[in-house]
Amino acid sequence: MPSLLKRIAFVLGAVALGSCASAPPQTTEPRPEGRGRLEISMVGFENEEGQVLVAVFLDSGGWPDETGSAFASEVVDITGDEASAVFTGVPAGPFAVSVVHDADSDRELDSGALGIPSEAYGFSADARSAFGPPEFDEARLELASGETKQITIRVK
Repeated sequence: MPSLLKRIAFVLGAVALGSCASAPPQTTEPRPEGRGRLEISMVGFENEEGQVLVAVFLDSGGWPDETGSAFASEVVDITGDEASAVFTGVPAGPFAVSVVHDADSDRELDSGALGIPSEAYGFSADARSAFGPPEFDEARLELASGETKQITIRVK
């Protein structure tokens, strides 16, 4: 029994030390020169209530819901089961888009008692995660200088 307790203590100590270690510094690659245009179609809305919150992020900072950290954000209306947004002057390089069907127009993603979203949402690259939002890199797409990129995001 004492050896089992020693093993448990060792494992707990290793976990505690591991959680204190700092993450390695992130290096960001320089963005390519130039700008482009994003044409975003959003489909799958169950109704036309409220509005759609669309945000374009250039990196993981603030992803996916801190629109103050986004390159650009827009509020658009729903027509039928679709909505669309256009962003011009988007810097070339990586980007990701988050979308929320803000059915009650309170400008945030509502969730239930367990933290499960009660409003539909979607991400570029059709990214999904079992627990919480997907990582930026899972929703990441690339925009070339001078390119007009058309993407479709399905809200669920």
